[in-house]
Amino acid sequence: MAVNFFESIRKAILDYDEEAVAKLVKEALESGLSPLEVMNKGLAKAITEVGNLFGEEKIFLTELMLAANACIAGVEIVKRKILESKTEAGKPKGVIVIGTVKGDIHNIGKDIVKALLEASGFEVHDIGIDQPAENFARKAAEVNADIVASSALLTTSRPQQKIIEEKLKETGIREKVKTIIGGGATDREWAEEIGCDFYAVDASEGVRIIREICEAGRR
Repeated sequence: MAVNFFESIRKAILDYDEEAVAKLVKEALESGLSPLEVMNKGLAKAITEVGNLFGEEKIFLTELMLAANACIAGVEIVKRKILESKTEAGKPKGVIVIGTVKGDIHNIGKDIVKALLEASGFEVHDIGIDQPAENFARKAAEVNADIVASSALLTTSRPQQKIIEEKLKETGIREKVKTIIGGGATDREWAEEIGCDFYAVDASEGVRIIREICEAGRR
């Protein structure tokens, strides 16, 4: 039954059917599947596949957005379920500052990462799109962030990610936080060049890396 739920959720996301995703996620949870199991084996796995299809140019941006919206419809239900099951708020798994850099208004990947992290118990501060580097550093200092994540899909905007590294140093918190970059204009070579700690090829990998960073920090 579990396998059928996961495959059905996958198909609904690939069909861009928000109502079907929401219905299936509710049914999966009611059947006894754990919220994180539905998240990881159903929603996250499906949206990773969608991201791969987009990267291979087998679907267009409009289809990627529709699939992301369908996925987030399920994520919101899982997130509510997790919150309902908590007897107390407890300490978050990690504090994340995330945003899209100045000169760039793309938000799909960022929003997926945010939704998945929030559903998994992280405290996420989304500063939005078209954000200058100093805003990342300011927010990170304000909330005592563990990780600063920035997205850049345009080559003209990615230099802001280098400035983020500089602003974090100026603020005096660079040694206290880890940085991770993502987006179509980025790669591992760029991360190394600017002194960023991590690079994520897609939203799913970004979530995995962030989880690993925070888990390692708690040991």
